Amino acid sequence: MYEYIIGSLEEQALDYVVIDLHHMGYKIKVSANTLNELPNLHSEAKLYLHQVIKDDEVALYGFATTDEREIFRTIIGISGIGPKAATGLLSQFSRDELISHIINEDAKSITRAPGIGIKTASRMILELKDRYKDYAPMHLPMGGVKALSDTASEAVNGLVGLGYSISEASEMVARAYLPEITLEDLIKGALRAPKH
Repeated sequence: MYEYIIGSLEEQALDYVVIDLHHMGYKIKVSANTLNELPNLHSEAKLYLHQVIKDDEVALYGFATTDEREIFRTIIGISGIGPKAATGLLSQFSRDELISHIINEDAKSITRAPGIGIKTASRMILELKDRYKDYAPMHLPMGGVKALSDTASEAVNGLVGLGYSISEASEMVARAYLPEITLEDLIKGALRAPKH
């Protein structure tokens, strides 16, 4: 029903925002990745929307990009994964990271997201690996998706732990990545890599 909303960002919490449009406040649930992309409070923001209608609730979910919304819609189509768990996945991983875990059948990494157990992660992989088999991550170099899933993903997570955003960490790792590089050397190289 709704495609997107453009309005003033009036409130921001851990998992939702409120956007004022024509003096009406819309509460919109968002992932951590989308939160990182939003402007300062009282600035104009645009979110792509997905509406969820349940027996006891009507909710709007917002996304910084149509790509993030697309994978959200794909994930909630899997039995046992609702909008809350899908948002948790997109808060834990960037879209590229999540797809890399799916391609490489890395169920253990997927279970780091809240509310996702090994059975659900395995079901996700089974249902989605063929869909994304030809996918090439946008923010990480080509040539060795398996290596990217393990070494680069761990490096990104390490940099996030040091206070960098997921997008900053992904770019830093992409600049420093070399085939066969160790995790320690990749993190050191990422920290030394010049910023654009």
